[in-house]
Amino acid sequence: MRYINEIYTTAIGDVWDNPTLLTEFERHIAALPLDAAEQEKLRDHVRFQLVGQRSRRAVTTNWTTLRGFEGRAQAFETGAGQALDALAAQVAPAAEAAGVQFDAVLTTTASGNLMPGLSYRMANRLGGLVRPDSMLLDLANVGCTGSTKLLNLTRSLDPSFKNILVVTVELPSTLVDTTGVGVDLWQGNCTFGDGAAAMWISSDPEQGDGALALEELQYRQRSDTGLDLIRWGYRDYYAFALADTKTFERDVRQFVVDALADTEAGWKDEPRWAIHPAGITLLVRISRKLGIPSEAIQASAAHYRAHSNMSSASVIYVLKDVAAATAVGSAVNLLTMGAGFNVIYGRLRRVR
Repeated sequence: MRYINEIYTTAIGDVWDNPTLLTEFERHIAALPLDAAEQEKLRDHVRFQLVGQRSRRAVTTNWTTLRGFEGRAQAFETGAGQALDALAAQVAPAAEAAGVQFDAVLTTTASGNLMPGLSYRMANRLGGLVRPDSMLLDLANVGCTGSTKLLNLTRSLDPSFKNILVVTVELPSTLVDTTGVGVDLWQGNCTFGDGAAAMWISSDPEQGDGALALEELQYRQRSDTGLDLIRWGYRDYYAFALADTKTFERDVRQFVVDALADTEAGWKDEPRWAIHPAGITLLVRISRKLGIPSEAIQASAAHYRAHSNMSSASVIYVLKDVAAATAVGSAVNLLTMGAGFNVIYGRLRRVR
């Protein structure tokens, strides 16, 4: 059995609320090579995406004017360094107090690419807290399910891996492109915020301030019909793209509903949920379709309002909040969905 002993999150970057972001984006839309009707259509789409009280974080100060591969790549490397510094400052004292070394450091990101990877950079920051013969592994290009895929991987490691650090760093602000005209590109511009999180996972529930037993993880992938649903577009760098913006939410909702119908026995009687906050509308529709109480999605909705969608980091933030309010002996349902198309359901039980 594996246990999540500690969850670490960090607030990095400048806060941008929806009104401020809308003003900034409208300025860029006004400069696009579109006729008046098309410009207004795109502006209406952006206004819809930014409706309500919501904010996001951006590590890079000039993120709405980033241009070119070199500038974006350097912005990711700088921002990732800041995120790892902040996480290491939390992880190190906890590991030192427990007298442990990490046998593996597993990291994920879908918003940048570094060599050496994030796992090596985190190990460098933790120094002697990572064993010289530890496993350092980076998982890339899986999007919002990255952290739960690594959580699943920890279940497959042999018992010699006693302490494992899972880290996610997502800086989608380095991908923002305000010079394109695609509706899906602008949906990506509006949806995501920067964030980073980590989980200390061990085989000993007595370490750390709490312990969540990883009882179950069930994985559903739809590469047969969902391969292009969420993907990269290409301009001067990678860009968020969708196969079909008109049917995107409907298709995602159906994939998620089908996957959860298969796992209903695991979550039906447990009202606590940590759901990846892909969007408020999607959360509401999924909960209604499955008969999940509206209060069960409030933690995810609150995270989305405060931070937007941080890709693979978000569900860790939500899990941290939900777990803190969960009584010993009770379970938390975990749900992420993302590119591929993938849906991962898990159940964690608080044991201390």
